[in-house]
Amino acid sequence: MKTTLDINSILVYSEENNKFFHTEFKNKLNVIYGKNTAGKSTLIQLILYAFGINDNKVKLVEILSEQIFVRLDCTIKNEKLEEKYVFLRQDETLLIRDSNDKVLRFNGISSDNSAEHIKLKKYFNNLFDFNLLLESNSGISDAPIETIFLPYYVSQEVGWVYLRKSFSNLNFYKNFKEDFLDYYLGIENVVDKDEKRKIEKEVNRLQQQIKFYTEVEKDNRDLKLANVIDQTLEGKANLLISDISKKKDNLLNLENTYVGDSNKLTFYNQRLSVVSKVKRNHKNQEPGKDNCPTCTQILPSNLEDVYSFFQEENDTANLQRDLKDKVKKLQSRLNSLNKKIESHRADIKSSYLTFNEYSENGLTLEKYIDSKANIQLFENLTKQIGQLTIDLEIEKAKLKEYKTDEEILFERSKKSKIFKDKYFTFNSNLGLPSLEDERFYQLYEISSFPFQGVQLHLAVLSYHFAFNYLLTKTTDVHRLPFILDSVFKEDIEGGNKIKILNFINDNFPIDTQTIVSIADDKNVDSRIEQYKVEIFKDNAHMICIGNGTKEKALLKENDDTQKELIDDSFEILETI
Repeated sequence: MKTTLDINSILVYSEENNKFFHTEFKNKLNVIYGKNTAGKSTLIQLILYAFGINDNKVKLVEILSEQIFVRLDCTIKNEKLEEKYVFLRQDETLLIRDSNDKVLRFNGISSDNSAEHIKLKKYFNNLFDFNLLLESNSGISDAPIETIFLPYYVSQEVGWVYLRKSFSNLNFYKNFKEDFLDYYLGIENVVDKDEKRKIEKEVNRLQQQIKFYTEVEKDNRDLKLANVIDQTLEGKANLLISDISKKKDNLLNLENTYVGDSNKLTFYNQRLSVVSKVKRNHKNQEPGKDNCPTCTQILPSNLEDVYSFFQEENDTANLQRDLKDKVKKLQSRLNSLNKKIESHRADIKSSYLTFNEYSENGLTLEKYIDSKANIQLFENLTKQIGQLTIDLEIEKAKLKEYKTDEEILFERSKKSKIFKDKYFTFNSNLGLPSLEDERFYQLYEISSFPFQGVQLHLAVLSYHFAFNYLLTKTTDVHRLPFILDSVFKEDIEGGNKIKILNFINDNFPIDTQTIVSIADDKNVDSRIEQYKVEIFKDNAHMICIGNGTKEKALLKENDDTQKELIDDSFEILETI
């Protein structure tokens, strides 16, 4: 959805000196004129300053020393809304009042790296639906505010010599020209490139892994042999292994039973030993005379205790006989278990020998067992390749969401063709020689022009108008006033001035404002009235600085004509 900004008016006011400047801008061609050094470029730079741009602040030192504030009344439009905004900057503070009279304050924006300036950048990104990302050594980040205005601004100094240099320090970013052009022409954004690079890197990694595992699987002889052995002997091996496994289970059961019975035998033997000792003590003791076998106490002599004593002797004798019988039976059973265990061990050993000696076509079961590790490796490789293949297809599907390099080049070529046709037309209108070398007319190749003096100035003018025309063909890119500062160079003579103004008047964009500044000195050879009548006619809104005769004359004494606007501005500044 395309967003358009119109500047309705600008107010510059110095409370300290009680001076001001105010003018309106119209939705057509706005021509700022006056004597050289009158303040035309200062006015244009103050417009950018009011949007929070600090790049040209050093050129505003003199007027900023008068403790001014700058107020822009603007209209921002898109397909659904048309809203009024006020941008008001004083020193390091920018206040923005929206159509609902809500005021946002950004304090401390004089440094582009300050937290407040970064917040302001995000605000403008949302306001203009602007999401250009640029890459530097520190990573990918939101593009600076200047890039929002760059396609629509040609500065007085370097702007008429070098492309995309009207703001400084933008070449600090990697691949700035390509990323800038791709974004504004709707081809690709850096975030797309970054995500695409990550996916391409992952695709390459997966392909390399698949290739490695496939070559291991294909070239490893042990894996091939293991696979053949497995296919040849797997059935017989499984039968023999199953048989051995059952025999070992039976052996284990016998061994467990043997251990259990051995423990019982030990227990019975220990009890038998104790019972035998007790029986001997009974025979050698007499109640009323001898001591207890476990203590020094004399055994009791009453009738009841004597009866109990002899009863225990009888019980002990019975228990001894019972234990001897159990020991005998358990020993016999253990002997039988031992024979069975030896027999099972011999049988299992025989089965192992049979297993190891069995072969088919020279492939033994022993080799089959040895090959099982390779078989497991083979299966793991197969699984790895399968999973990697699935992952690769997923990443390739993601990659399809992004344009291929060929598609990007094709899109660039289409845009360059539109630009070239318009650029050549404009060059012809301005009387420039034809260009044969592609690096001077292919949009992504142009970095300089093979001209000097006035011709260079005309070539840059033609370029910016052709590029602005190209932007009208990009659906979603925002549109800002087309600002051309100082369209006359000092060495441009009258004939070329007429040519430049006629070109601007015939080709300025109709969907946005155009603001140009031209030098015209009424004290020497003023032609502004001629330009107005013969060239601009009804197309231009004329804005005079210093009455066309004064230098450094942007601010004038306050005549209270803008008292209401100044008071309203102070109300905004005083908003908490």
